[in-house]
Amino acid sequence: MISTENAVNDERAPKDLNFRIHHTMLPVANLDRSIDFYTRLLGMVVMGRRVQEARKVEVGHVGYGDRATQPSIELTMDLAEKATAPAKPTGIHVAIHVSDLRRLCAVLEMAGVEFLQPLTEAYPGSRNLKAYIRDPDGHEIELAERHPA
Repeated sequence: MISTENAVNDERAPKDLNFRIHHTMLPVANLDRSIDFYTRLLGMVVMGRRVQEARKVEVGHVGYGDRATQPSIELTMDLAEKATAPAKPTGIHVAIHVSDLRRLCAVLEMAGVEFLQPLTEAYPGSRNLKAYIRDPDGHEIELAERHPA
């Protein structure tokens, strides 16, 4: 069994591989609505979009930068006849760093975005800020503004 500590240094682990996070998938009920939310309100760009007939899904990748080198959020809409709508939240959250969280929160409030936790200090007396919101399908998003100590 590979230890969770220094797993890549374990003698059985491959030594010549490079790793990076490519994407995280979130199920959505309406792909157009979700792409609009992530691009218009959170400043992401569409990194790709396609229909996968064999899987009966339509997929859109959104994120910051180029999909070849940057991680994305894969928004996946079920196209099957018996597709469930709305999509069920996953119970996970995505964290996004923001340069001016106060300004973003004001925009999100005006847009009617649901806040799970309003803008607060990360801890008492901190310059770091945090807020938690939900996307249109109920997925939790942590927003954070971080400053060096």
